[in-house]
Formats: sequence, structure tokens, C-alpha cells
Amino acid sequence: MSFLKKIKSPVELVPILDGLRAEGKKIVLCHGAYDLYHCGHLYQFEQARGQGDILVVSVTTDRFVLKGPGRPVFSQNIRAKVLAALELVDFVTFCDTQDSTELIKLIKPDVYVKGTVCKDLAKDPSSRFSLEKRAVEDLGGRVFYSHEIPIHATPLLSHYIDPYPEEVLAFLDGFKKKFPLGEMARSLEKLKSLRVMVIGESIIDQYDFVQALGLSPKGGVVAMKYLNTELFAGGILACANHIANFCSNINLITTIGSRNSHEEFIANSLATNVRPLILTREGLSTIIKQRQIDPVYFRKYSETYVFDEVPLTKDEEGRLVELLRQGEINKMDLVLVNDYGHGLMTEKIVRFIAENAPFLSVSTQANSANRGLNTIDKYPKADFVCLDHFEASLALRDQWDLIRERPEILRAKLGAQVIAVTLGHRGSVVANKDQKFEIPIFSKRVIDTVGAGDTFYSLVAPCIRAGLPIELCGFIGNAAAALATTYLGNKTFINQHMLLGFIETLIG
Repeated sequence: MSFLKKIKSPVELVPILDGLRAEGKKIVLCHGAYDLYHCGHLYQFEQARGQGDILVVSVTTDRFVLKGPGRPVFSQNIRAKVLAALELVDFVTFCDTQDSTELIKLIKPDVYVKGTVCKDLAKDPSSRFSLEKRAVEDLGGRVFYSHEIPIHATPLLSHYIDPYPEEVLAFLDGFKKKFPLGEMARSLEKLKSLRVMVIGESIIDQYDFVQALGLSPKGGVVAMKYLNTELFAGGILACANHIANFCSNINLITTIGSRNSHEEFIANSLATNVRPLILTREGLSTIIKQRQIDPVYFRKYSETYVFDEVPLTKDEEGRLVELLRQGEINKMDLVLVNDYGHGLMTEKIVRFIAENAPFLSVSTQANSANRGLNTIDKYPKADFVCLDHFEASLALRDQWDLIRERPEILRAKLGAQVIAVTLGHRGSVVANKDQKFEIPIFSKRVIDTVGAGDTFYSLVAPCIRAGLPIELCGFIGNAAAALATTYLGNKTFINQHMLLGFIETLIG
């Protein structure tokens, strides 16, 4: 048979395997991404053939190869063809889930083959492999652990195909000696028990996809053809959803407008462990940030803000204070404020939060709406401060890049325990009173930078609160932000599996 005929969908494969099983054939399954086929895989397949009669290899589909920007390098069809061309392999199929549990239940292998490294994972009942192993054994099959040649695709791809610059590779080489992957995974587990309150405006990111038709002969402007629209939960909603994937209990304090409230959309967009406490502002609109986007190259043509720049009234301030009390601000492990400068954080609210938050994390954003008037010095207290380079420069009244060289000056000025400053293409810097660390950027192929800063902040703040080393906090933030740039807007929220998969790619 032509090797391409070996490639079957799971549905196509089931009756074929049932027929072979009826003939007394024993089915063996190997599963992986196989983003770069190498002799280690060959060695495993040779051992797998010795465990049965029919060798099936399942390939993780592109959307579930969660190894970070630029991965997979080779599409699922190319990966499947390479494997199907091997004489050792009888069939190749696709696994369109994060683990192979559902595929195992479907094709019912007699033997499931994994490397010896998975023996330790089997001891963790929450690991993906533990679920796969249980599925195999529940069906009467067994797991065989193959002996491995110490070759892995990830470092080969990282170093030789679309490699990082030498300075980034040098940083990663030193970093992984200080923080092994297992230690990072255990560190992230410390975040689960944190009780977190997030405070800020709800923002709806509206992406209008358009096609440029050219210069209008009458108006002298670029004419656009409207194609379609997508809505994403942005602003503090995105922050809450990112944090909810790492911390168990989240109280969300936010505002929406009575006009164009998008209340149902917001409710459906929040993670199940986020408890929303919402102040509805009468007569105002929920903030909507419209962007006109080319869907082919993701080029942004323009932005339109739909919102009312009106600070809270005294009545609204009172109602918001009650929501803060209802959310038990004084009992939170972490109170995270993302101040977008659109009227929510009045002097009274800032003072109340500063006086009642046991550990306060603040980011004040400078954007085209607040014109740089929304600065961090409006807060009398903050334990952790996170700003971008421009926002930090405004706070320090410095235009000569002093913040990168001496972030402790700003930290001391603000009285914060820790400060983090994102530096765009130059990465980030984190500092406390004793240490300063510069973390390089890990982005390769950027689709959209919207939300990357909020992603960084949302991950770094709980890491700081959990007492992780500040260098590790900055690294985790940069890794999460790099992942965020590979998605359009806030379409996807970073979770632990995605993050650790990318970190494993980074440190090889």
C-alpha cells in the first residue's frame, strides 16, 4: 500500500483495528508531537514493534502542540507523512486533544508505549500521562516503558531551526541551571492557594476585520470593506481569567455601563472560579475598544474608543466601597489593581484600597485616552508595582533610559517591595532592594501585542506574592507574554499546561 494510505482519521481507523483485533492481532500505540523526527523516535518504534503486531502512531494536532511561539515547526500533515513513510509504522492517526485519553478510549490499544521519563509522571494522579495510563488499564491494556536514547526534538529545534539570538540562548543556559523545570512547576503550584482580588474596568476588545480597497478618489482616505467582527474580554476581565488558571479563588471588582453593557458576554467569558462583583454605571457605556484589522497580515489600521471619560460620582464611590467590603478586601492574599485611567480609580477609592489591602499590586497604564496623566504616584502605597517603560519614565520624570539601568530609584521613590518594568523588544527588568534582573524577550513570531502587558502583570503579581525568586517571577512573566503575542487579542488565556510546555521548549 502507498504510505499515504496509512494515514487515517480516528473514526476511519477504529473499524480497521477492530477487524485486525478479531484476527488475533495485538495493537500497540505510540503518541507524541513528533515535531522533529529523530533516531530516538526510531529506537522507540523498534521497541514498540516487539510488543505487538500492529503499530499505530498518533500525532498531536497543530493546535495542541503547546510548546510556545513558532511551534509546531512542521504542520500535522507533514509530521504524519514522515511517520507514515516508515516501514515500522502500520498506521498514523491524529489526536485533537491535549492528551491522548479520548483517543485511547476510542482505539483501545493493547499496549501503550511511552519513554521511561513517564514513570515518574505516573505517580502524579493529576498528570496527563497518569490519566492516559488509567484509560489504557481500564480497557485491559498495559503500558510499556521504552528505553530512550537521550535525544530530544525541542533543543534541536530551538538551537538550529529558527533559533533565538545568542544572548537569549546564553541567558537560558544559565537560567535552567538555577531553576530546573520541575522546580518551576512546583513553584507555580504555590499560587493555587492564593486568595486574589482584581480591580479595574471591564473592557470589550472589538476586532473588526476589514479589507483595504485602496485610496478613495473623493475623500483621500483608505476605503475599507467590512468582513466580520470578533469580541474578546479585555481589560481587568482578561487579567482575572489569566490569574484564574493559576489561583483557585478570584474576586473581581469591576464596572460596566448600563448602555451597551455586554453583561451577558462578560458573564459567559469569565472563568468559573471568578466571582464577579459589578458596579453598573447608569447612562454610561461599557468601555469598547474597536480595532480595524487586516485578517491576513493582522495589520492594524485604526482604533476607536467607545466610552465615557467620567470619574465615579460620590454615590458610585460609596457603592464601590461596599463591593470591596463584600469581596473581603482585607482578607485577600493579593489585591491586584490594573488602573486604565478611565475614571474608576478616584482619590477616595485609591485611598480605601491602599488602606485595606494586605498586599497591594498596582499597574497604572498610560494610553491615548488618559494622555499620560494617569501615573503611579497617585497611589500612596503599593507592595508590587508593574509598569511599561514609558509609564516608568513618566513616574521618574526621566527620558534618558535611567529606569533600565537603575530601577531601584523608582522602587525606592514609590516605597514598593518589588518593581517590574516591561521594556518591549528588550524584555523586562525586575528589582527589589537587593537585586536586579534583566530578562530577555522570548517572542519570535508576533501576531498581536494587545494584552501582552496585562498577561505579564497577571502572572508576575501572584508569583511575587507567593514569594518566588524575583528572577523566576520575571522569567515566568516574559514567557507568558510571549505566548500571549501568538494569539489574536485576548482570545486565549494562559494556563499552567501551556506555560510549562513553552518553558520546557525554552530551556530544552
